[in-house]
Amino acid sequence: MDAKAPDAGAPSRAAQMWDHANWSHIEAEVKRLQTRVAKAVREGRWGKVNALQRLLTRSHGGKMLAVKRVTENRGKRTPGVDGRIWSSPAARWKGMLSLRHRGYRAMPLRRVYIPKSNGKKRPLGIQCMRCRAMQALWKLALEPVAETLADANSYGFRPKRSTADAIEQCFNVLAKRASPEWILEGDIRGCFDNFSHSWFLENIPMDKEVLRKWLRAGYIDEGTLFESQAGTPQGGVISPVIANMALDGLEAAVHASVGTSTLVRRKAQLNVVRYADDFVVTGVSKDVLESRVLPAVRQFMAARGLELSEEKTRITNIATGFDFLGQNVRKYDGKLLIKPANKSIKSLLDKVRGIIKDNASATQEALIRQLNPVIRGWAQYHRHVVSKVTFSSIDSHIWRRLWKWAKRRHPMKGARWVRQRYFRRDGYRFWDFATKGSTEGDTCGLQLFRATTVVIQRHVKIRGLANPFDPAWTTYFARRRTAKRSAGLPGATQWC
Repeated sequence: MDAKAPDAGAPSRAAQMWDHANWSHIEAEVKRLQTRVAKAVREGRWGKVNALQRLLTRSHGGKMLAVKRVTENRGKRTPGVDGRIWSSPAARWKGMLSLRHRGYRAMPLRRVYIPKSNGKKRPLGIQCMRCRAMQALWKLALEPVAETLADANSYGFRPKRSTADAIEQCFNVLAKRASPEWILEGDIRGCFDNFSHSWFLENIPMDKEVLRKWLRAGYIDEGTLFESQAGTPQGGVISPVIANMALDGLEAAVHASVGTSTLVRRKAQLNVVRYADDFVVTGVSKDVLESRVLPAVRQFMAARGLELSEEKTRITNIATGFDFLGQNVRKYDGKLLIKPANKSIKSLLDKVRGIIKDNASATQEALIRQLNPVIRGWAQYHRHVVSKVTFSSIDSHIWRRLWKWAKRRHPMKGARWVRQRYFRRDGYRFWDFATKGSTEGDTCGLQLFRATTVVIQRHVKIRGLANPFDPAWTTYFARRRTAKRSAGLPGATQWC
C-alpha cells in the first residue's frame, strides 16, 4: 500500500513506531549483511550473493534505512509524478511497509531540466518516493558488489572517495621527471542517456525483473509519457552505482590494448584516472594513445551502447595541460602544478557578481548570508591544490565588487563614511566587509568569508584497493576519519 502525502490524521501508533526505531542497531545489522555480501563476491560464490541480497532487500532494517535516507537527503521535499512526499513519521512508517517486491510497479519519472556550463540543459528524472526508497534499498544490496569489483582508480560516486582523490592520483602519476607526458582526455557523449539496457540486464547482479521495471519506466515531460529505450535516469538513486559498474573494466581494457607483456605495459606508461563518466589516460607517446588505446576505449564503450564525444575527447601534452574536475593540470618547466581551472574561477565570479547584482537593495547581512556559502564551498573544494594566489585574487575581485555595491547605495556620502558603515577592522585588516559588531574585541555580527583564510593542505589519497565493506580495511578507514577530524575546517565565520 502506498503512503499518502503528508497526512495530518495519521494514526499515532505509526508515528511512534518510526520515532522509536533503534537506528544504531539497524545500521549495524545492515552493515553486517553488506559485509557478508562483499565476502561472498570475493570468494566468487554468486549463489550466496543472490541469497544475501534477497535477505537484505526484504529485511525490516534494510527497508527502514532506505526510507530514512531518501527522506533526509536534499530531494526529500521534491515529489514525483504522484505529487507525494513522506514528510511525517507516520508517512515514513507506512512508506516502509509499502516496500514489497510482489506486485511492485515502477512509476514514470517526472522530467526536469537544469542548466549546464556550456549553455545546454541536462535532463533529470524525479522519481516518486516509493520508487526512490526501493532503489535505495537495492543500492544497499548492490553497493558491496560494486565496491568489491570496482576499478582501483575509479573515484566518482563511491563511498569514502572524492574528487580530491582523483586529482591527487593525477599528481602521483604525472609529477615525476620520468612520468608520462601525453594524456588522453575522455568524455562520453550523453553517458547516462545511452547505456544499453540489455547490457545492464545481462551484467548487473540483482533482481532482473525489478531492474527491468526501473529501466523501462519511462518519463513524463510536459504531460506526455515517453518510453525509455536506453540509458539510466540522472537523478535516480541507484543510477550512479549501476553506471559505475558498467564502466568498471576500463582500466583492464586500456592495459590490454598494448598486449599482455608486463615489460611492454610498463614501457607504455598507461594509467587511468576516472571520476564517473570523465576520465584521463596517460601514455608514453601520442602514437600509443592514438593507435592503441583510443580504439580499445571506443570498443569498450560500444559494448555498453556508448560513444566518445569527438569534440571533447583529445590527446594533449602535459606541457600544454588539461582541465579535469575543475582543476588545471600542467607542467611548467618540468614541474607539475595543479591549479583551479579558469572555467571554475569564471563560474565562481559570475555567480558572485549575479548575487551582488540581485541584492542591490538588500541588507548587508542578507548579502553576506548568500555570499558566504558560495565562497566557502568553492575555496574548500580547491584547498588541496596550488590555490593561494588564486584565493587572494578572488578576494580582491569580490572586495572591489562590494565596494562598488556599497558606494552605489549612498551616492551622496563620502568614501570614509561608506567605509565606516560597511567595513570593519579585524586585527591588522581594516577593510573586512562585515556588519556592525564585527570589530576587534567584539565577535558579534556577521563577516564576509575570505577565501584566503582557507589553509592549503595536501590531500592524502585513499588506497586504490580500500573497500569499506571489507573488515580488513576497518582500521585503515578509522585512521582516515581521525586524521580528517583533527584537520578541522579553518576559516569559520563569526556569528553573534
